Amino acid sequence: MITVKQAAEKWKVTERRVQDLCKRGEIIGAARWGRSWMIPENAPYPEKGKNNVFFGPNLPMPKKTPFLDMTNLYHTPGCYMESLEALSHNREAAALFEAEIAYSRGEIDKVYYHARHFLDNHSGFYAVTSAGMLLALCCMWTGDVDMWKRAKVHITEAPCKTADDHEIVGLVNACIDGAIFSVATYPDWFKKGRFSKLPKDSHPSARVFYAKYLYASAYGLASGKYHLPDVTGLGLMKILPYILEPMITRSEADKTVIPEIYLRLICATAYHNIGDKQSAIEHVDRAIELAEPDGLWGIFAEHRRQLDFVIDERLQEKCPEALKTVKELSVRLMEGWTKLHNSILNNTLTNQLSSREYEVAKLAAFGFTNQQISDRLNISVASVKQAIRFAMDKTGAANRNELVMYI
Repeated sequence: MITVKQAAEKWKVTERRVQDLCKRGEIIGAARWGRSWMIPENAPYPEKGKNNVFFGPNLPMPKKTPFLDMTNLYHTPGCYMESLEALSHNREAAALFEAEIAYSRGEIDKVYYHARHFLDNHSGFYAVTSAGMLLALCCMWTGDVDMWKRAKVHITEAPCKTADDHEIVGLVNACIDGAIFSVATYPDWFKKGRFSKLPKDSHPSARVFYAKYLYASAYGLASGKYHLPDVTGLGLMKILPYILEPMITRSEADKTVIPEIYLRLICATAYHNIGDKQSAIEHVDRAIELAEPDGLWGIFAEHRRQLDFVIDERLQEKCPEALKTVKELSVRLMEGWTKLHNSILNNTLTNQLSSREYEVAKLAAFGFTNQQISDRLNISVASVKQAIRFAMDKTGAANRNELVMYI
């Protein structure tokens, strides 16, 4: 690699000219190094009269991961524009990063706008896997089964060069399955929390998806949908915070803001399910502080249902102007997610229950008695019975044990 000054001397132009070419993405392989630019020694000088803007697979991603937004490129709450400017020399990376932030904001139409380009025009390995993942996740909001399947095929066609690349493709597709609460396709090495097959740049996002895998497993065990030897009820759910808290601390140390938001909300959900509301509130409050500067409310819409009233209550106190946005995003997401989940897994989940009916039905599925639910939620036993009756009427469940099939 050579400096701007060295390139200017080599090409017999001014340093300003070289800097401008780097900013416009016209020098192949040019990359920022702090406040300066470094240029491959064999990079050709752009020819006059040609559109030299480089947008393709030979310009490497600045990080070896499908999720640029989950690296320390997004290192401080509210640094979206700063991070985007840092990627201005690499239009492919900038477009992916912009799409990823749009997803975190719940701006699904904008995500489609950016990511569809990569679906129709195959590019580098990480660009292909990232765009495919984004489009598949968008399908949770739209219920588009055909696009979900197409996105997974697109990921499978990523230009793998190594055996580990193939492992990453399998993991990305498994994470897509995990988004609709299907944990069967995760590789065994990932289920054990072994990330050695992944580039270190991918570790922050891997921790998020590992936390999601653990939560989906804990929920399945608690509701009786899954079975593990010697693990029953809320057993795994009670252990989850002890696993997630160190991950949150690591995210803080690594300055990876978006993974920290996800991990805090997943941890808050685990605390909420085991009855530790204060710990849940502490994590939700911190997640709000991290998300507010750039309006990353789409992440909260993903977790609103599982956290029952906690997110609404905390937003009302901490950031009331965002509450309406999160509610609207949540409604759209639940409609699309339920349709996609039921179509892919041939299930009968419903989004027709009120927040209270869902909360009561969930605790009933966890094996709580009416009195225990009454004590947990500070409502009367009669209110518990009424909520269960309404939930059964709406779902067609024959008894409270069958409610688990619909929530």
